[in-house]
Amino acid sequence: MKLFALFLAMLAVTPALAQMPERQIVMRDDLEKAFKEIGTDGTFVMLELSKNRMTVVNAARHLRGFLPASTFKIPNALIALETGVIKDAAHPVFKWDGTKREFEAWNKDHTPASAFRASAVWVFQDIARQITSTRMRVYVSQFGYGNRDIGGNEDSFWLDGKLRISALQQVEFLERLYIGKLPVHPKNVQTVKDMMFLEKIGDATLRGKTGWIPSGDNKIGWFVGWVERGGETYIFALNLDPNEEKQVAARVPVAKALLTQLGALPR
Repeated sequence: MKLFALFLAMLAVTPALAQMPERQIVMRDDLEKAFKEIGTDGTFVMLELSKNRMTVVNAARHLRGFLPASTFKIPNALIALETGVIKDAAHPVFKWDGTKREFEAWNKDHTPASAFRASAVWVFQDIARQITSTRMRVYVSQFGYGNRDIGGNEDSFWLDGKLRISALQQVEFLERLYIGKLPVHPKNVQTVKDMMFLEKIGDATLRGKTGWIPSGDNKIGWFVGWVERGGETYIFALNLDPNEEKQVAARVPVAKALLTQLGALPR
């Protein structure tokens, strides 16, 4: 009873809490053809921030959790900034160890920003080890990121551990990041937003991060981020089953096509 009375008192002091509009959910399973046309299954979630309206493509899948793969570089970079492991987008410089890795863009020295753009796994593995699993666990929990379980290897749990996140949870995390509702310094949030910049498309700005696990039982393809356009922000997450190379390559084009159909990107 005391807790209930306290809750009522909070509402009396902050009536806006009681008046928050319920989020509108729009199911657009007709848009699943974007995935079927490339021979795979996937889902897409988009939140129109000011309208508090969420569009869901393939409702049966949008709550299903998957490994975040390289989309975890978004919280990883933010945690690194908060803990001082990285100072800013340009510092420190991570020296390449000379080991030839599968993507040529990884085989050189990297700043945090260039490693983010190239999705250089070895850099973010180094960053994760410096953060330590103890601090990482605290931040992942405070961020409410997916199932919050970083069980597995300290420097690869987002690729082969117990961490799982759904398309809906990706959007909810990015919403908290965008509106400043994470327990981090605003300057560090802005640094990560800048690192996420991809391109200008007409009057729209696209920010995001891809992710990919190419094989095994947990293979998955991701593209998450947001579009800023004309005073509105469209936060989105796409995932799909990458059974063939063409489906991996289609992550960004399919997301862009859906964002265009839904009015987030210009035609």
